[in-house]
Amino acid sequence: MLIDPLARENRLRQIGTSWEVLETALRRSEAGWRSATPNHSRTAPGQRAYDERLAALREEQKTRFGWENACLLQIELTVDPGRTVAIQTLLGDHNTGDPLAACPRNKNPRGFNGRLLLTGEHETDQLSLFPDDVLPVPVQDVGDLEGYENLRTWVFLVHRAAGREDGRVFWHSELSRPHPPNDQGLITGWFERITLPTVEIGTVAHPGVEEEPERIRIPVNDR
Repeated sequence: MLIDPLARENRLRQIGTSWEVLETALRRSEAGWRSATPNHSRTAPGQRAYDERLAALREEQKTRFGWENACLLQIELTVDPGRTVAIQTLLGDHNTGDPLAACPRNKNPRGFNGRLLLTGEHETDQLSLFPDDVLPVPVQDVGDLEGYENLRTWVFLVHRAAGREDGRVFWHSELSRPHPPNDQGLITGWFERITLPTVEIGTVAHPGVEEEPERIRIPVNDR
């Protein structure tokens, strides 16, 4: 487990990313969360946070490292040019990002597709154990793996901690390579964990009635 900042950054570079990229994704995630209003659905903040985190991760990886977008087995990823390394992002529990925690877990259990993706290059042959008529994933989805047989997927695991009176929010995270999830879809072990610095984001001050923002004036020329 890497805690030393220089060693951590070197390891991230070996994988094909950087702390700057991952921090940007976390900050965009919070922006997405805060873009939801009370009129949105109950799940809107989390969904918007995920969408912005994924978009930022893909944009930064593409711009800085030449990675490409991919959707394998209906799972959104960013993948290196050699198609050997992928990153997906998942929500984690309260142990996420804690270097002393024995095993953080994914908050939402993975379905069959998610478990298959995280089995790694040596276990994708488990599909052969299923007869064609009871294959747990659609045939077209299985074909998505063509060209990605040697892919190893890292998980950008994140956990948002809020609820403080001063309005501050803390994003805990790590980039880690998981053991295959168990039958319940939970990750119960990690081959390698790279814990990342906690990102603190302050409260947003909304203008009151007496503090209305300055009106935008658009000049209009007479014809």
